[in-house]
Amino acid sequence: MQANIIDYGMNAEGVAKENNFIYFVPYALVGEKVEIQIIRQYKNYADAELQSILSPSPKRQSPPCPYFYDCGGCSLQHTSYDEQLRYKALLVKKTIKKIAQLDCDVSPTVSSDKIFHYRNKASFNFSIDRAGFYKQKSKEIVDISNCLILDENINKVYSLFLQYLKGHQSIHPNIKNLVVRAINNHVLVGVVVKNHIDCADFYEILKEHFQYVGLYLVVNTRKDSVVLSGKTSFIAGTNRIEIQNFDIKYAIDLLSFHQTNISVQNKIYTTVLDYIKRDEIVINAFSGAGLLSAICAKRAKFVYGVEIEKNSHNEAEKLIKNNKIKNVKNILGDFNVEYKKINKIADALILDPPKKGCGKDILRQIIGIKSIIYISCNPIALSKDLQFLKNDYIIEKVIPYDMFPNTNQVETLVKLKLKENNNDYKH
Repeated sequence: MQANIIDYGMNAEGVAKENNFIYFVPYALVGEKVEIQIIRQYKNYADAELQSILSPSPKRQSPPCPYFYDCGGCSLQHTSYDEQLRYKALLVKKTIKKIAQLDCDVSPTVSSDKIFHYRNKASFNFSIDRAGFYKQKSKEIVDISNCLILDENINKVYSLFLQYLKGHQSIHPNIKNLVVRAINNHVLVGVVVKNHIDCADFYEILKEHFQYVGLYLVVNTRKDSVVLSGKTSFIAGTNRIEIQNFDIKYAIDLLSFHQTNISVQNKIYTTVLDYIKRDEIVINAFSGAGLLSAICAKRAKFVYGVEIEKNSHNEAEKLIKNNKIKNVKNILGDFNVEYKKINKIADALILDPPKKGCGKDILRQIIGIKSIIYISCNPIALSKDLQFLKNDYIIEKVIPYDMFPNTNQVETLVKLKLKENNNDYKH
């Protein structure tokens, strides 16, 4: 059947509407007339397959990646970058309106400095006869030789490892993943295996190609999708990458959390800093390894960073010690417990929760604090939390950031202010 694409869905698929029935069409763009075939039909909508494009959008382009239609990593290479940015701002606005019933202004999506080769970390999947990334909505591995959104050094390590396995075929069935982090020409490599192997000779290959490189071995016996779990051994080379951001020096290893697009991370953190006042006491929830707390300390009177994960807390302690930062206190513990001890002296709260969002238990605690800066990687979870907060807070700003170009993922920063009639709320 023929259909006209009038909108985008949550996963960047095209949306058509015929006789009050909705059709979701992957790879179709707004404004296109297409031929589709229904794959699965439900009560009010259907999943369809794009058969042909009868009237192409001027925003359509040929995907530069040969694996685009199979690999599950990217979903927007078939459209121009300005249309990708438009889609992401529209996605945030529609999701907040649908879930939180808030028709708020959403700023244009802040672009990434790089559209390709921006990711500084990747995890490649391995089976007995394949290596690469998972197919869309599947655990089937798509064989790839190169990924366009990865730092070139990551692709280089991956290529070297594939060559290495050709000479070590006996260990191939034992390989689960290859994890590579590359920042500023410093490279950390993790070989994830089911059982212990000797791969020290792979380090000898790596050091021929990289000046600063380190090799780890991770024995992971889990059956789920968690990659970096189990006994981790450092084999040889450089075990950490030294980074300097906002004049703050810190180091990360293979296991450390760090944003995969540093330039966009820095744009977000710059905006956060702009929203911090010089006389404020700030609480940074889910503070991780402490970088954002340290950045905020440049402006705020004092910063409390609260983190439940011990290794991240220890990293945050090293950061403030090495940078001689005196107006940050890192607290190891559950936010719900620790917040009760410090909320009465705080003026502003930064929330950067996991993908699932904050949830009602945390949100009940924080109502009453004057200012909230909420950073989210999940528009749905963000919108659910905004729905809970909307009776007590005014949304002053919503800014999407393109942390992951060519994908349907978007990072969002929301600035909230306590409503005037709630200023005497006992929080």
